[in-house]
Amino acid sequence: MNRVTNFFLISIFIFALINFISNDISNEMENQYLSSNNLPTNTTIYKENIDLKISKIITKDTTKESNEKILIKEEEYRSNFILDLDKELVQLNKELKFLIKQNQYAEFSNRHGGIKGIYLNGYHFNNKNKMDLIESVVNNTNVNTLVIDIKTDNGHILFETDNPLAIEMNNVRSKYNKASLEELKNDKNLYLIGRVVVFQDPLFAKKYPEEAVFDTAKNTIYSQDGQYFIDPSSKKAQNYIIDISKEACELGFDEIQFDYIRYPDSSYPYMKFKNESTFENRIKSINSFLSLAKPEINSLGCLLSADVFGFILTNKFDGGIGQNLETMIENLDFISPMVYPSHYSSGSFGFSKPNRNPYGVISAALQDALDRDVQPYKLRPFLQGFWHTDFEVRENIRAAEDKDLGWLIWNVSSSYNLEYFSKIDS
Repeated sequence: MNRVTNFFLISIFIFALINFISNDISNEMENQYLSSNNLPTNTTIYKENIDLKISKIITKDTTKESNEKILIKEEEYRSNFILDLDKELVQLNKELKFLIKQNQYAEFSNRHGGIKGIYLNGYHFNNKNKMDLIESVVNNTNVNTLVIDIKTDNGHILFETDNPLAIEMNNVRSKYNKASLEELKNDKNLYLIGRVVVFQDPLFAKKYPEEAVFDTAKNTIYSQDGQYFIDPSSKKAQNYIIDISKEACELGFDEIQFDYIRYPDSSYPYMKFKNESTFENRIKSINSFLSLAKPEINSLGCLLSADVFGFILTNKFDGGIGQNLETMIENLDFISPMVYPSHYSSGSFGFSKPNRNPYGVISAALQDALDRDVQPYKLRPFLQGFWHTDFEVRENIRAAEDKDLGWLIWNVSSSYNLEYFSKIDS
């Protein structure tokens, strides 16, 4: 039943209800008048007052005036009731979309034995060689999910948008549209995750320098090895990210995944933020944004996740970047720690060469998260698909699957060997 039909039926109900209330009011007034004629003689003054009141109500002119007032009240009641009901229906519709998506995700995950995904660099979407490779992987292995850029490290949006800030920045580099996403998704029966780079954006920082992290030593916006960071407390940037993410949901993505949802990972002392960079302020900025974004994105039938540094599974603070496991997990549907063995220093988890021991490193890191009561279904790690042999990539995957977790593989060049994955019958 569509919304128009619902609204029509509800309107009939409202009019009937108002009719009933009006009749009830009239009957009550009539009963009051009749009972006043049977009052004891010692209530003569009261009786006269009631009679006077009733006589005023039933005179022709006054009746007309009262009816007009009643009609006005009825109209006000009807309008307010419909307005409130409409708001409730909108909210219920949002909640229903979220519940449906949760059920669809659970059904998809159960049917396929978990989420098993690879990253597809969004710039490669129209590259035939890259797409042939991706197609070969999804056709011949157990991979069932693609992570595709929506907003890139360069600040580009990879679909056509009418967003006014995107137009101001001239940052659209369209690679796909609703039709091409649907074709990819439906033909291959895939779960699609849209990657959105959040607080690292050179185009946004240069166009709106007042929203960027500032370098007081150089008297310009802060740059870190060619990266430019937006102040995480910037409302302008936060709203921009949410708006772009919502458009991507409407385009056909099942999930939005925030990346660079953090402060710069630097101890440079001359960075200046809108609010002093303390543990409390950093945590507040990141999580106030997530708590704002999640219901907006969920309301469109999209789930929300975030990439985070792998060390936050072990470190109980925020490493100076605003990423804290306990607070972030409360504001996300899933979290994807980047537990790349190459990113751990010598001695981590007792391994002198972490990059050569992917199974042990990843197992230990993920266990740290589970020991901190992270629900397993919310934990979906990003694994290393670079600088590793086929065997080592398989060990990445084995470490996640031995914890009964889904997984995603990262390779910035969208290059994957079929030997990484479990083969399926063709």
